[in-house]
Amino acid sequence: MKISIGILAYNESEFIVKMLHSLLQQSLFQEPNPEWIIEIIVVPNGCTDNTAEIAKKTLETSIGVLNNPNIDWQVSEIQQPGKSNAWNVYTHSLSATDAQYLFLMDSDIELLDPKTLESMIAVLEARPEVWVAVDKPIKDVMLKEQKSLMETLSANVAGLSGNKAVEGGAAWICGQLYCGRAEVLRQIWLPISIQMDDSFIYDMITTEGLTASMKPERVILSPSASHVFESYIGVRKILRHEKWLIIGATINKLLYHDLVPHVSNFQETGLLIKQRNEQNPLWLNELVEKVTQEKSSWLIPQNILTRRFQSLSNKSIFKSVLFFPLATLAFFVDISLSIQANFELQKGKAIGYWGKSTD
Repeated sequence: MKISIGILAYNESEFIVKMLHSLLQQSLFQEPNPEWIIEIIVVPNGCTDNTAEIAKKTLETSIGVLNNPNIDWQVSEIQQPGKSNAWNVYTHSLSATDAQYLFLMDSDIELLDPKTLESMIAVLEARPEVWVAVDKPIKDVMLKEQKSLMETLSANVAGLSGNKAVEGGAAWICGQLYCGRAEVLRQIWLPISIQMDDSFIYDMITTEGLTASMKPERVILSPSASHVFESYIGVRKILRHEKWLIIGATINKLLYHDLVPHVSNFQETGLLIKQRNEQNPLWLNELVEKVTQEKSSWLIPQNILTRRFQSLSNKSIFKSVLFFPLATLAFFVDISLSIQANFELQKGKAIGYWGKSTD
């Protein structure tokens, strides 16, 4: 069996060493299965620092110590910045054509449980109906015993964003780390001019490219699998991130409305996006601008304003009462951010913000 691990990186020279060291501490490498062939592909995209050079030196030294002929690696730097483009290049051009499973991983996370990757593969091996396995993303502040007020706020906001997945159950895709069946992920192409968020890939997977009713069981949370990421600290950063999510959800809504009439199966959806990317890399920008100019009304999806209270319905009565004041505050914050996002979309100010390259 062949496994490909794609690490998408943008200006992560300060963190990528730590990330790669945590990767190579995984049981996948420390307790290797002789029947598994693994490749690691780091994809620095549009970097202005020495991320690529550092990644090369780290892998050359660390994998040499492992002395495992079944592990291969490469650092493939591309000039065009943007995670969506890097995702397409890795998935469709760089990853081995005979790989059964593809890992997509950010370069600024740290794998926590040593069996994370192995557990994700095990889920896909045991359950053929599952297309993508995910792990549990943990904010770094959650591991702190003593938290500041802002760190406590950052930790609690996550509890008001949706349903809490259970191991072995349906889950959300966190773009920081997931593992999918290669034949499934290769049917997806991402628009390259605007940074697509996690919900786009989730929707492509669970609706077979917008051509079938949603099947949440396509994405499953793996047991004993987790990673740590740096959380947003500070009111301005938290608010900016929340507005980023609102803008992304709105762009997805406009995109889906445009795509659905033109596709009838999963493969057609991916190929249509691929074709549009090749004909005009800025096609999605132009689509969003065209639609927002035609509409002078509200663009933000309704669920954005109801999500905080919906999340309470899945909690115990005690927790619902406990979190109600925070949910109410978050609701009014969402209203304010939605008004700002709607204005920016109408005035064409959101595209550059949303299209900013991230790792």
